Amino acid sequence: MTELTFQLQDLLADRHTQESRALFELLLKYVNRRVRSAAWRCCRGVFGESELDEIVSDVLLQLMTSALARFRGETIGEMLAFVRTVADRSLWRAARKVQRERKAIRQDERVVRAWHAELPSPEDLVRLVPDSPLSDVDEAYLRGLLAAGSKVAYARETGVSRAAVTQRVKRIQTRIAKLADGEQMAVDAWLHQAAHEVLAQ
Repeated sequence: MTELTFQLQDLLADRHTQESRALFELLLKYVNRRVRSAAWRCCRGVFGESELDEIVSDVLLQLMTSALARFRGETIGEMLAFVRTVADRSLWRAARKVQRERKAIRQDERVVRAWHAELPSPEDLVRLVPDSPLSDVDEAYLRGLLAAGSKVAYARETGVSRAAVTQRVKRIQTRIAKLADGEQMAVDAWLHQAAHEVLAQ
């Protein structure tokens, strides 16, 4: 048996000796460097730092529980080549798992979207305006107010006081407050549409 074989046996049996700690630190540094360099070259953007740490831990666990016991080489170089193979395989397995999960998420997203009708945006809903429960007189008054831009401007245009405009608006608001919920929503939709039309003009 070679000296390396004895060192590996000591490492697997008792990690607390000075020689075992030195060999474990060598393996740890090598695995950490190998996983990160291979991920940077071949899987850039696939893993985050925490995920790379998990892969390194998984490789070390494999080495300490079963892989190193199967190693039959005689030199440090052979051992590192063996460790490199274990690390690369673990990295590729993890990368394939991530790719499968992302593919499944994309497929699930398409399936879920197919299950549900695409709802129009709030802006589109505003354009689908139901019949307003307001009277023609109230609608005309509110359109004029929207076009003027303010109560002061509308009072000036119509030749009345600002207080008169405010009083008229309050009476319309009182009538709206007495409407059913659905009718109030219809008024709100009508107001939004009227505002869009005024701005478009």
